[in-house]
Amino acid sequence: MSPYRIFFVYRMNDLRYLHVHGMDMVNKKLFTVLLYSPDDSIDLTQNTEHLPKDLIETLSKEKENIDSGTYDLAHWQPLQFNQELNSLKTN
Repeated sequence: MSPYRIFFVYRMNDLRYLHVHGMDMVNKKLFTVLLYSPDDSIDLTQNTEHLPKDLIETLSKEKENIDSGTYDLAHWQPLQFNQELNSLKTN
């Protein structure tokens, strides 16, 4: 059993990255990992060489769930938010 547990993720659609938030259950420490996620599919070969092996294994096992949105907290779309904010100011 992996010592890592994923709590939630949020996507930065315009930048094609995904933040994964979770906890190292053995050491009781929270973690955040930034992963490259083009086309809503995480790429575990980019910028992951510094991550612990167990965490990469956990991410690999949960890849399908992460990609499908199971862990999504929200879809953050700053451009859409700014457009809505600007339309409120002009009305």
